[in-house]
Amino acid sequence: MPTFLQKLDDACAASQSLVCVGLDPEPSRMPILDVLEFNREIIEATADLVCAYKPNLSFYESQGMTGLRALEGTLQIIRDRAPHAVTIADAKRGDGGPSAFAYARAMFQVWGFDSVTVNPWGGGDTVKPFLEDASRGAFVWCRGSYASAADLQDLEVESPYGKEPLYKHLARTSLGWNGKGNLGLVVGATAPEQMAAVRAIAPEVPFLVPGVGAQGGDLEASVRCGVDANGRRAIINSSRGIIFASPGADFADAARNATASLREAINRTLEGEGKGWR
Repeated sequence: MPTFLQKLDDACAASQSLVCVGLDPEPSRMPILDVLEFNREIIEATADLVCAYKPNLSFYESQGMTGLRALEGTLQIIRDRAPHAVTIADAKRGDGGPSAFAYARAMFQVWGFDSVTVNPWGGGDTVKPFLEDASRGAFVWCRGSYASAADLQDLEVESPYGKEPLYKHLARTSLGWNGKGNLGLVVGATAPEQMAAVRAIAPEVPFLVPGVGAQGGDLEASVRCGVDANGRRAIINSSRGIIFASPGADFADAARNATASLREAINRTLEGEGKGWR
């Protein structure tokens, strides 16, 4: 069985893309009422353009059992229509002991996600259960994309490397949890300087990069600062900027156009850095 990192690298190569589509269905913004059918049209319109899909579980859980059934169906559609794509559960789970292992079982064995986002506030015990299976991955929430991330993640702390921001200490610490090579880091596109600092600490670890599109992150800087030495392993997520690109009946076509534009912009930057796909 391939490792998570192999799956991710293969998904990017197959689509020649670093784009991840965030599937965050907000009923008030959807042009059709059925979440599953909405997601189906988005996936079918974008399958050849992306390396990953990232359902944010809050949008499904907030709709009760109807939403959870839609999530189950969405994952099956991804497997059928975009079998190369990696699935990321944006769940930000964070607990220790038996609870952490139960969360890991739920994400990987019950739902069948390839990877999950994890909140590491409780330390290594909150993360390690998600890293036991080398074929599954965990993206540790390191430096967020919202402005309030600075409230805690930028605080200066004492570390073996002297005084440094907490997010840098977390990045260094997380490398010690990465014994099977299946750990990634979440680093927001709205903080490219911090992203560059994390990449210097973790040169080969995959990044999940939220914050482009609706949050206004700097795409070109995020690509340059986020990719590894080969121009890979920075998964650039856009959610609202893609799935709500049009409020009308043409939403799927608009989503495809927005995805293609994002992919092209990323690939232009890679080409300019001498790190294109050929």
